[in-house]
Amino acid sequence: MAIKMAHIAVKKGDILYADRGLYRHYGIYNNNRSVIHFSSAKGAEISAKNAYIRETTLVEFLKGGELHIDRTIRAVFPPEEIVRRARRFVNELRGKYDLLSFNCEHFARWCATGELDSEQVKTGLVIAGTIAVTAAAALVIKAIVDEGEEA
Repeated sequence: MAIKMAHIAVKKGDILYADRGLYRHYGIYNNNRSVIHFSSAKGAEISAKNAYIRETTLVEFLKGGELHIDRTIRAVFPPEEIVRRARRFVNELRGKYDLLSFNCEHFARWCATGELDSEQVKTGLVIAGTIAVTAAAALVIKAIVDEGEEA
């Protein structure tokens, strides 16, 4: 299987993501084309209860997505420490995955910065809030219009 790469040189400790269209899947590059990330076991149903920290091949991590390095994350640890922090949890944290509070991006950012954070979650919440406010405003406007038509 060919790996789709945006002509980048990947180094140990890099925070990678696979662009999968609607979302980005994050992990920590180790070496020899291996990545440490939240994932379900190969062949297992993809679900929060089955997810745990795994070290897989780069190809398995990508699952057909395009490889990128997230250069917006400012690591506070050197590459060896980032990988050490990630490897500490390999085969651990089964069932701890949570889309909003502890996903693959949270894990990768924690390994590099010590902080649990996800820009994807923040963006998703802003979009959801905007949709909710817009829908509420539309309902208010409709109610006003309907009330005016009854008069």
